[in-house]
Amino acid sequence: MIAVINSENVIINIIDKEIPNANNQRILYPWLNLWDVYDSAEPLWYAKERYIKAAGAEFASRRDAVRFVELGDVTYGFDCAVDDITNFMAAFTPLLVNKTGTVFYKVWLNTMDKAVVELNYEQMLASYNEVRRSQLEAYAWYEEIKSKLLASKDQEELEAIFSVRRS
Repeated sequence: MIAVINSENVIINIIDKEIPNANNQRILYPWLNLWDVYDSAEPLWYAKERYIKAAGAEFASRRDAVRFVELGDVTYGFDCAVDDITNFMAAFTPLLVNKTGTVFYKVWLNTMDKAVVELNYEQMLASYNEVRRSQLEAYAWYEEIKSKLLASKDQEELEAIFSVRRS
């Protein structure tokens, strides 16, 4: 998109083109709107939003990552996305209510293979506790990063807190 500016540098029109081809045309950045004074420098408020969104994506990745939990002499991986947590709780709730029993549940045997295994109450409880602990850790990480990003004073500080320029 292209911003068309007047002699006072105010955006008076926005056109659907990719490359400016006149002296009064400039690239339209996402923080600019019609009737704004044109400024190609990214404002701090917009940079903060961009960094918080990137941190939010990292948080979601951390929150939803497969958790490998050692259950006695075997380690199983548990999917942790929202739908997976719902499925886990549906399988675990009867055991939780009765404080005993077993359930068949699909788990990761390693990073490549899944299978249905029989898990008892203690194993499901241990899995629940580990997943909950690690997800709360991800939430705490995000809230800490977000508060630091909101308090930052410039672009360099934002990048030092949470790098979005990862290779």
